[in-house]
Amino acid sequence: MKTLAIIGAGFSGVVTAIQFLRHASLGTKVVLIDRSAAMGPGLAYGTDSPDHLLNVPAGNMSALADDPDSFLRFCQERMEGATARSFATRRSYGEYLAALLDAAERDCPAGLSLQRVRGEVCCLRPQGNGAVVELAGGEVISADRVVLACGHFPPSEPPGLLSAAEAGLYLRDPWKGDLCGFVDKGKPVLLLGAGLTALDVAVDLLRRRPQGRVYLLSRRGLRPLAHRLRRSGSPSSLDVGLRLLGMQPTIRGYLREMRRQYRQLASVAGDDPGWRDLIAALRPHTPQLWGRLPEEERRRFLRHVQPFWEVHRHLAAPESHQRFQDGLANGSIEALKGRIGSVEVCSGALRVSVRLRGSRQVESIEVGGIVNCTGPNADLRRLDNALIAQLLAEGHVQPDAHGLGLSVDERLAVRDARGSAASWLSYVGPMLRANFWEATAVPELRQHAKSLAIRLAEDLRSVTARDSRD
Repeated sequence: MKTLAIIGAGFSGVVTAIQFLRHASLGTKVVLIDRSAAMGPGLAYGTDSPDHLLNVPAGNMSALADDPDSFLRFCQERMEGATARSFATRRSYGEYLAALLDAAERDCPAGLSLQRVRGEVCCLRPQGNGAVVELAGGEVISADRVVLACGHFPPSEPPGLLSAAEAGLYLRDPWKGDLCGFVDKGKPVLLLGAGLTALDVAVDLLRRRPQGRVYLLSRRGLRPLAHRLRRSGSPSSLDVGLRLLGMQPTIRGYLREMRRQYRQLASVAGDDPGWRDLIAALRPHTPQLWGRLPEEERRRFLRHVQPFWEVHRHLAAPESHQRFQDGLANGSIEALKGRIGSVEVCSGALRVSVRLRGSRQVESIEVGGIVNCTGPNADLRRLDNALIAQLLAEGHVQPDAHGLGLSVDERLAVRDARGSAASWLSYVGPMLRANFWEATAVPELRQHAKSLAIRLAEDLRSVTARDSRD
C-alpha cells in the first residue's frame, strides 16, 4: 500500500487530504499528522470567540474548488437567514472543515484509508524513493510522498520585550495565549500591529471588559478597512491586470497605472470610488505580476508598498469593523503611530515609552500587558521550530530571500538548498507567498491543494504501475 503523509491538519492539510482521497487509486493510505487532536480548524479557525468573524463572505469560502457553494450550504443548514454575503464565525468554519474531513473518511471506498496521527514531527528525511517521518514521541512513519502543510507560525519577536515576557505580561501569539489574565488586571492593553489580528483582539478584549481600553501601536498608523455591505455599480470587468502585464515590471510603473485606473473609477463611481473592485480585478494576475518582478523590485515593494497593499487587500467583516470604529469613536481604542522606545516593569504592570512617528515626542503609557499582533513570521531562518530547523540544516528546503516562505517549483515540489525540486516532498500553505504572493487566502489555497492532490495521486499511481512491472 502506498502512503502519503501530510504534516499539518489545518486548512491546507485537510483539503489536500480530502482531494487526494477523491482522486487516488485503491491501495493508497493518507496519514494526516498534527499536534492537535482536533483536525480541521487549525490555528486560524480554532478560536471560540463569537467576535472573531471570517473576513470573506460565506459564498467565497468553500474549501472545495469543485463545489463553490459547499460552505454556504453548511451555513444555511445551521444559521437562519445565512446568505452568500454573510460573514460567519471562524469557529463555524473550523467545524465545517472538520465535517468535510469526517465525510471524506466515511465515504472512502475500500482500498483507500485515512489515518489520523496526533503528534509533533521533529525530523523528516528522504529514504529510498520515499521518506521517513519521525515524531517527537519516537514513532516512525514511512511514506512514499510527504506534504508539508504547516500554516502560519507565530510572529517574530520585536526587540525590548524580554522584561515584559519574564514578568508574564507579554503574549507573543494571540491565537495560542490566554487574554483573560490581561483583562482581569483592569489596565489598558497594548497591541503591537494594527491589522486584522489587532482588530480581532481589540474587539474581543472590549467584549470581555466593556469599560476597558486598548492601544494599537503601528509604525505607519494604518487602520483596517472593511468590505462593503453591498456591491457597488463599479465595473466588474477591469483590465488593470492585463495592462500591468503589458508594462515593464517595476513597482513605480505598477503604482502609476493603478492610480490612473483608480482616478478613472472615482470620476464615475460617486460615493464608492471602486478601489475594492480594482484590487479584486488585479487578484487573478497577482502571481504572474509577482513572478515578473526582479529581486530589487520585490524588495522595493516589500519596503515601501506592502503595508498599504495589505490594508486594502485584506478587509474586515463589516460587523467587526463597525465595532472597531465604535471603539475608536468612544475612546476605548486609541491608535498610536510610532515605535516602542522602552519597557519597564512596575508594580505588576508595564510602563511603555512610545516614540511617535514624525516627531521627537515620546508618549508614556501604562498597560497591563502587551500582545504581539504583528502577523505571522514566514522567515524560515528565524523560526523556533524543530522540524524547519532540521530541514534547513540538512539542506532539504530553500528559504526565500525575502523571508516570505520556502521555494517550490510550479508543481509545488519543494526546492532544496541547491535549487533542485524534490521528488518526495511538496508544500502547500501560506508560505507559497514566496513564489506566488497571492497564496494566503482560501480561494487560492483550495486550488493549490486540489492541484497538488491530483498530481500526487497520479505520481503514486505511476509508482505502483512501475513497481508491478518490476
